[in-house]
Amino acid sequence: MFALDPRLQAKLRMHLSRVLILEENTAYARMLADMLRSIGADNIVIETDESRALAMARNLNPQLILIEYKASKVDGIEFVKTLRRSDMACRKAPVIMVKAEVTPAQLSEARNAGVHEMLMKPFAWQDLMTRLENVLFKTRDWVEVASYVGPDRRRFNTGDYKGAKKRKSEKDGSQRIAVEEAVRLLKSSLELFDDDGETMMRTVMQQMAVIVPAAKSIKETKFLAAVTAIVGDLKLRILTKARLAPQVEAMIKALGMNKASGNQWAHDLFAKGMADQEAETAAAKRLSTGMELDNRGGAAA
Repeated sequence: MFALDPRLQAKLRMHLSRVLILEENTAYARMLADMLRSIGADNIVIETDESRALAMARNLNPQLILIEYKASKVDGIEFVKTLRRSDMACRKAPVIMVKAEVTPAQLSEARNAGVHEMLMKPFAWQDLMTRLENVLFKTRDWVEVASYVGPDRRRFNTGDYKGAKKRKSEKDGSQRIAVEEAVRLLKSSLELFDDDGETMMRTVMQQMAVIVPAAKSIKETKFLAAVTAIVGDLKLRILTKARLAPQVEAMIKALGMNKASGNQWAHDLFAKGMADQEAETAAAKRLSTGMELDNRGGAAA
């Protein structure tokens, strides 16, 4: 049995009042539920069917979700995608995906669906504790863009990555870089106006939350005018694709993003993609070779 610090257990208990487990193997699900109860979890609901689990998620409003990757009645990837793009109160709840073996492609698939962490079967107590501490105590930014809804994927690393930060904005806190990225995400949201207005509006609101506080420090008249126009349209609820598009273009030009900086952005994106792929490959290799298992703590069957 894993010896748990009483202070940590008390802290965990506050975040484990309602837990949803989606696992087709009921025996394994009960074992996992028992492990969670031993560290303070209270109301744990087990579902073996994806559609029932989605309905339960709406009613239960879980603080934590543990989900199987795939089975005959479970598609964990689709479950997470549906959850993240829903209007449920728990749409941002931490999700830990459990799988027997993990490949780099599957790790990437889970990350891109909006999963917080991956946990490989069989796992040791310390592996479970590491994942729980990561998802419950280490808050990650929330991202809503055209192609993705979920926690910031730059922090997806199966709980063990300790390498350098991936972007310059994370190293020097550059407000300018954060604003430029927000403007580009605004531009990408334009394609959603006709297909998914709700996701589009969430994207606009989230990116404006980054842009507005920084607007005064940028001191570009045309940039400020564009920001003011978008905020005004949001307040009046008259924002449309036709009204947003020219303001986004105005911000891009005011920041000089349509010139030399565009090449640097492309370079950064390519570098980030390579870094992500390398990190995912390394993480999957560690999982598949069992390097993350703490045999001294005992493994779950």
